[in-house]
Amino acid sequence: MHYQEKLDKIFGKGSLWKHRTLRTLFDPNSSEYNQTTMDKKLEILNTIRENKIDLNELLDEYKEFYTEENKIHVVDVADEGLEILLKEETK
Repeated sequence: MHYQEKLDKIFGKGSLWKHRTLRTLFDPNSSEYNQTTMDKKLEILNTIRENKIDLNELLDEYKEFYTEENKIHVVDVADEGLEILLKEETK
């Protein structure tokens, strides 16, 4: 199952979910990221974890998707985006 479909099941209750691309979490250069509060990002992250989705696997699938979309600039900042989230989480 594609990572976006997994997230739709959790967040969209069977329909498309607003943050399904996960640029909200992993792409600090995107409008999605900048238009979402850190509290909302952390809420999304916690929900992902509560649903037993492996974060490393999810990030790999995200990178694979954007590599296939030929958006390497998105792939290049994904680890940075996760690092920012994890730092915020420990505050």
